[in-house]
Amino acid sequence: MTRKAKIIATLGNSTEGILEEIVAKGADAVLIDTYYGSTKECIDRINKIKELRDKLDKNTAIIYDLDHIYAESKYKLIKIEEEKVHFACQNDVDFVACPFVSNLDEIRKVKDILQVQGKKDIGLIVKIDCKEAYENIDEIIQFADSIMINRDELGMELPYQNLPSIQKEIIRKANDATVEVILTTQMLHSMIYNPRPTRAEVSDVANAVIDGVDAIMLIEETATGNYPKEALQTVDKIISYIETQDIVLEDEDDEYKNHKMDIAHAISLSTKYLLDSLDVNNIVTYTKSGSTAKFIARYKPKVQILAVVPSKQKARKLALTRGVTTFIEERTLPMEEMLSLAPKFAKESGLAKEGDYILITAGQPDLGKDNVPPTDFVNIRQV
Repeated sequence: MTRKAKIIATLGNSTEGILEEIVAKGADAVLIDTYYGSTKECIDRINKIKELRDKLDKNTAIIYDLDHIYAESKYKLIKIEEEKVHFACQNDVDFVACPFVSNLDEIRKVKDILQVQGKKDIGLIVKIDCKEAYENIDEIIQFADSIMINRDELGMELPYQNLPSIQKEIIRKANDATVEVILTTQMLHSMIYNPRPTRAEVSDVANAVIDGVDAIMLIEETATGNYPKEALQTVDKIISYIETQDIVLEDEDDEYKNHKMDIAHAISLSTKYLLDSLDVNNIVTYTKSGSTAKFIARYKPKVQILAVVPSKQKARKLALTRGVTTFIEERTLPMEEMLSLAPKFAKESGLAKEGDYILITAGQPDLGKDNVPPTDFVNIRQV
């Protein structure tokens, strides 16, 4: 079974000897943070990850942190350091993680810089790392590509007893808005020094998956810890086990009644109910931008989603989306070929085998244009 919730590893001195393992089977994305290395070391790590993902044919996403994700003596930024945004553009990363600073306008400037630099495809992750960020969560979710709950920083400004309910609230709001949500800080903190986690840490990771996070991020556990490989294996094992359990998440049966949807969103929602009635092993969705795959993932289907996308760059943009595996098909295919090739793609990706049924979503292509229109078609086929 392919793990649905994603894992992010922070790179540092402890990961230098295991980078190939991290790309091959350890993490879906990596975080580059100058707190754990000089500028040169960060550039070397970025380039090495790019080399390894080409060598291993992986779509490991690279996240660059515009401010330290964790520091013992945290300072409060009042503005974004623009040279760090330029650094991210120059090194062609996939996402930037942006702290919540003095106001939302500072964060919007990051998107403006990305646009001006011709890097609008770099995803913007906004950290929920202070009381003001939590108070502005609804507005942040409106323009962020993803959010990251930084519990260590958040806990400094809010009562610690409130954090569990606040965490659940943020996750729910992000899920409802089809925005990826990452949970980080001290997930397996004891594994910085010990090869095994505490029972409380196991429960923490498990409950995060049950609550609906898209990704779990390890920081010191991998960057500076004594057992980075074991930490990655542990979080993988916890997630994989929890996802085999028949745990019912929040009832969303009436959620669709709360607002109007476009056709692609409605088709995505319909897949959830089709899966409940049919013995389907995999969803194959043809998506140019990745939005249809995100819509389907938002409803937490019981099977893996295979998003057929036109480029590796688009594949990496889905590296943080729970339950999504990607397959690259650069051509714009006619509908008949989409349907005939979907079983082959599912089989080659290891998500379906001979005799399995798969559910396919796609858009009716206009072959005179170099794009794929919104998803408006559902089909079920046997591999």
